[in-house]
Amino acid sequence: METVSTKEVVTKLGNQSINVLVLCAGAGTSAMLANAITEGAKETGATISASAGAYGSHYEIMKNFDMIILAPQVNSFYEDIKKDTDALGIKLAATKGAEYIKLTRDPKGAISFVLSYFD
Repeated sequence: METVSTKEVVTKLGNQSINVLVLCAGAGTSAMLANAITEGAKETGATISASAGAYGSHYEIMKNFDMIILAPQVNSFYEDIKKDTDALGIKLAATKGAEYIKLTRDPKGAISFVLSYFD
């Protein structure tokens, strides 16, 4: 995935802000990607915020987010959560092992990943 530039972020987002929830089994792994997204937002000027959570604790708060990213260990719940995200108009992304690790180490790449779900 190509890294996004600050100009591309501003062009794509305009005045829109995106609130992302990253879910894993216990909120530890998801914090790594949430932190990368937060860092990437600072680096690019993107109005994107990210929070980490444990799958199962998201039901009450998911309506407050524009996008949910599933860490690899909770990918098996994709179809279950997809019904809820579709009903609420929330973007849903599932990640695989190597992809997830790469995103946690590439803040600008993490921003590109998030933006790829918004047109």
